[in-house]
Amino acid sequence: MGVRNANPRLVVHEISSQPSGAMGKSQGAGDPNPRAFPTLPKLLRARALAHPESPAFVYLDHDGAPVTTLSYGELDRQSSQIAAGLRARGLAGERILLQHPQGPEFAVAFFGVLAAGAVAVPAPHTQTRRGAPQRILAIVEDADPRLVLTTPEHEAALTQTLAGRVPVLTADRLDQKDQGRPDPRPAELALLQYTSGSTGVPKGVMIGHSAIMANQRLIAARFGHDRTTVMVSWLPMFHDMGLIGSLLQPIYAGFPCVMLLPDAFLADPSIWLSAISTFRATTAGAPNFAYDYCVDRIPVADRAALDLRSWKVAFNGSEPVRTQTLARFSEAFGPYGFRATSAYPCFGMAEATLLISAGTPGVAPQLISRPMPNGGMRDMVSNGATSEGHEIAIVDPETFQAQTDGTEGEIWARGPSMAMGYWRNPDATAQSFDVALKDKGRGWMRTGDLGLMQDGQLYISGRIKDMIILKGRNHYPQDIEATAMVAHPALRPEGGAAFVVEHDDRVSLVLVHEVTAPAFREPPLTEIAGALRAAVAAHHGLHLAVVALIAPGALPKTTSGKVQRNRARMIYLDGTLPVLGEDRHGPVLRRSTSVSGDQINI
Repeated sequence: MGVRNANPRLVVHEISSQPSGAMGKSQGAGDPNPRAFPTLPKLLRARALAHPESPAFVYLDHDGAPVTTLSYGELDRQSSQIAAGLRARGLAGERILLQHPQGPEFAVAFFGVLAAGAVAVPAPHTQTRRGAPQRILAIVEDADPRLVLTTPEHEAALTQTLAGRVPVLTADRLDQKDQGRPDPRPAELALLQYTSGSTGVPKGVMIGHSAIMANQRLIAARFGHDRTTVMVSWLPMFHDMGLIGSLLQPIYAGFPCVMLLPDAFLADPSIWLSAISTFRATTAGAPNFAYDYCVDRIPVADRAALDLRSWKVAFNGSEPVRTQTLARFSEAFGPYGFRATSAYPCFGMAEATLLISAGTPGVAPQLISRPMPNGGMRDMVSNGATSEGHEIAIVDPETFQAQTDGTEGEIWARGPSMAMGYWRNPDATAQSFDVALKDKGRGWMRTGDLGLMQDGQLYISGRIKDMIILKGRNHYPQDIEATAMVAHPALRPEGGAAFVVEHDDRVSLVLVHEVTAPAFREPPLTEIAGALRAAVAAHHGLHLAVVALIAPGALPKTTSGKVQRNRARMIYLDGTLPVLGEDRHGPVLRRSTSVSGDQINI
């Protein structure tokens, strides 16, 4: 096989194609048992010895064509070289910031940092994500890394961005002198996973080696993963869903993962479903928006070539998962082999390493209906249950008393996957971790999410900090947003944020919403605002004081596609949200900003 890489330290093999159904491997008597290994580097080493040529990861280009593969043997060998170089520099136990584009370089660097006993700090790549340089500077300020690892083609630009705050190196410049292979201990810190900041400032979640292994066991058990599994993923590696679920889980359970570029998916979502079809993937998933994106952006004429019958676990990690999304996707792609029973809602967060609860493969997610404040009903989708020594409790956030079945409260979790706390943030750690629950002891982690348990299943309501309280009644912003996005064809799905603002002792409901590209130049403000007010009043009994239309992509979201409502509210009020047009029924305090459209400032 040929070599296709300018970096001699990273050897990847050229592949011309991958036959459908040929990637999954049957379980053999000599396969390593992942439960027998205390850390992931030790398990990777065992897999490399048992199956050195088996593909761990296959990487596709922007067109969805396979270009490189990384075997267990090569991944272990190359990551061991990086580990030796880090140890030679005395960096065991220190933070190492990872700055790599989506590709084999990131996988090798990440496992190299873990094998060295150092602490990996993944961050969005400066050249591939909007706003990434500012986020990296914030992470550098907080994490105080001792070294940044990157690729040769990005070294100069990254060095300029960091302005000498921390040394920047590439793998080929590390000293490769063999320093032995001391394994990290399970209790040691392995990873700083920076949260995506859906409600506040991102924080560094401290995750130990033992928590990683515990969460990997939970994922494998709930998802039914083994060596016959094949995964396809476009999820970014610096985010917990991509890192823990798509990079580490394949190594833990011993199956191959086909990696797509995130930007390629955003440019053409059919590349994701085509890869699932071509490689006969059994597991693939993403946040809620990705499923709607496929329905909206893949023309019916382009679906005929798809064969999605192999897809057993279509995981959806949004909070909450929308019933409309499940129904739309099943209806759109059912004719091409997708089964409704493959829809697989799950719940997780970085503070629990990743997964907290998930359903049962092959069993359709359960649905319940709950009354809304205006007398209507809202459908809720089950996010399954937990196992492997983990527990979930629904708790009154004021009294810390466990709630009965069917009663809403804050979701708390306990188990071996819970993180150590927040990096250099003892106050936030004390508020969220090792909390005591009446009659059930300590060790609980507060998620900040509201939900309920019914018949052993977890249902998510929304975030506590996002709750809208009007006239003494609680309303979930995602319910209002779900109503809004179908109120007019000029509004983008998953493009709205509902929140309240106060002015002169009055509380007003505001909705900012993205318009579609065709409506961008001259959005019919009055028509859209009228449709939105009618829909929200009919379904929720609420009056929209302000409707603000914004351009496609202008709504602040996390890296996993969650709406940042608090940030949307902040930038709306300070005038930095680029509003195309604004329709008001009542005064709202807001600073002036220069935009086009019908905005009125007060």
